Amino acid sequence: MTKRIFKYSLVFLFVIFFPISLSAHPGGLDALGCHHDKKQGEYHCHKGSLEGQSFGSKSEALAAIEKLKPDPDEAPDAEYRKVTRVVDGDTIVLDGNERVRLIGVDTPETKHPQKPVEYFGKEATAFTKRMVDGRKVRLEYDWQKQDRYGRTLAYVYLEDGTFLNAEIIKQGYGFAYTKFPFKYLDEFRQYEREARESGRGLWKE
Repeated sequence: MTKRIFKYSLVFLFVIFFPISLSAHPGGLDALGCHHDKKQGEYHCHKGSLEGQSFGSKSEALAAIEKLKPDPDEAPDAEYRKVTRVVDGDTIVLDGNERVRLIGVDTPETKHPQKPVEYFGKEATAFTKRMVDGRKVRLEYDWQKQDRYGRTLAYVYLEDGTFLNAEIIKQGYGFAYTKFPFKYLDEFRQYEREARESGRGLWKE
């Protein structure tokens, strides 16, 4: 009887703890929301635009992200909205009073209730106004469509194809916001690096 109880106890412990060891993911997730699963021999994604997908390598995942990027030939058929107001460098308002926060971009504060106007904040706001105020734009989305403040999270494109989010960083009016994964993260980091090295915008000495 004692041996039988001991045997069942071992089985019980195995059932409880063994699945946990299999599902545990050593290490954290990278900027894409993925990690290398050594046991399965694959690159697996838990967050972001590739959530739930597995690849043979990170390069395959990056190739998949490329396929998610917009096709310029499809732009003429997209729905365009009018920008009615520019709140600051990284936030605009569209017709219908829809407030849009640009994905992957962080410009110096000008409207924060508890912070003073930050260096180059007015210049960043002025740049975004020059780019889109009163113009028509189209939106594209990533893995999260709204933030906790109810703002729409989007990539913003002008009718001529200009990618506003990227242009702000390229011209040195903002930073690449990399706290959360998004499909253009690596590109935006590179744009910031190039703007910094070229001394554009807020990177001027």
